[in-house]
Amino acid sequence: MYLTPLVRIGTPKFRRFILDLTPWKTLHELRDIADVIHNTAVEIFNSKKQVLKDGDEAVASQIGQGKDILSLLSRGFSFSD
Repeated sequence: MYLTPLVRIGTPKFRRFILDLTPWKTLHELRDIADVIHNTAVEIFNSKKQVLKDGDEAVASQIGQGKDILSLLSRGFSFSD
């Protein structure tokens, strides 16, 4: 693949800076899509984490019985920080 060596150059912040300077509209659209996906995942994770910290039994048990990967992973971690 052509981009494989490029992912090892510099820090993620530096690579993001170079990406922002690159005049390639499609690449900028992909960056924006990745940002939305990342931010949405973080929001979902933090909301589930907050529910478990607050101790809402009904919602916490629903999360505990969930079949999605986030629910399965959440059962294995303690969110007491």
